Amino acid sequence: MEQIDPTERNRDKSMLTVDQQVARLKAKGVTFNLCSEEEAAELLLLGNNYLRLTSYRKLYERKAEGPDAGAYVNLDFGDLAVLSSLDRQLREAFLALTVDVEHFAKMKVLFNVEAHDEDGYRIVTDFYASLNHTGRNAIQGAMRARSRDGERRDAYAGDLIAHHSADMPAWVFLELIDFGTFVGFYLFCADRWDDETMRQEHYILKSVKALRNATAHNHCIVNGFTQSAAVAGYPTNSLIVESMNERGIPRTKSRRAKLSNLRIAQMAASLYALSALCKRGPTMRRNAERLAALRKSYEAALPQFHRNSTIVSFFDFLFRLVDIWVPMPS
Repeated sequence: MEQIDPTERNRDKSMLTVDQQVARLKAKGVTFNLCSEEEAAELLLLGNNYLRLTSYRKLYERKAEGPDAGAYVNLDFGDLAVLSSLDRQLREAFLALTVDVEHFAKMKVLFNVEAHDEDGYRIVTDFYASLNHTGRNAIQGAMRARSRDGERRDAYAGDLIAHHSADMPAWVFLELIDFGTFVGFYLFCADRWDDETMRQEHYILKSVKALRNATAHNHCIVNGFTQSAAVAGYPTNSLIVESMNERGIPRTKSRRAKLSNLRIAQMAASLYALSALCKRGPTMRRNAERLAALRKSYEAALPQFHRNSTIVSFFDFLFRLVDIWVPMPS
């Protein structure tokens, strides 16, 4: 087999200058009416990179034939810039929201520990015993590494881990574990207490965790608002379906299509989970205000997207979900 010199690999993918990036976009049919070429160059140089900004191109159709085959239809650089801004607001809103969901899910577990008269130390011991050797060692090994004397000492939690390393109660355990471990502990508690609602919430929390990770790592979200994007490989949870039915979003082909989109499915799970788990008015208001600010920005940009039914339909469906689960209080 021919060996490829690493220095020769992907030479056609070398980094473009900002001027070359603008020229490439023009060659692909992107116009610069809403945003001048000079403004676009400044944004590409100082505000956002080419890879992220152009990822929103997939939301637009391309000409299938003719001399301009492959060129984008009705796409201006200003549209890309606005979609990037909306995406940032969406990530910020859902990062805060999913952090709140995790917090209030943990509060529910602690409430039930007391309600079921559990020994707070024994339930953690029993959880570890329920795991296989690999799973148990992974959690405990990570704890030791983060401890005060561990190789990856955690400046925030290291002392707490060290203090409770020999015997850890549930209220400390919940402060120290990652979201993934918590989701497993949530299911363990659901089975321990034979709580079917918590079992279903466990599956919802898996979606919340996935969205929390995506937003925390600053991944683009809106560029997946297409029917061809990643598909949710699971049916919509029964708790979410029942809530939508009760609150005026009927079971239709359009609803099924939107919820088959993995990103929309994860946002639906997160909105529902906040509504179901959080009983604090100030927390709900803060999340509602962030989402209302996102909607205001979207509505201001709506004239730009009136010819793109895909973008409009996905955002409209998202805000219908917001209206039933995290509305602005009157």
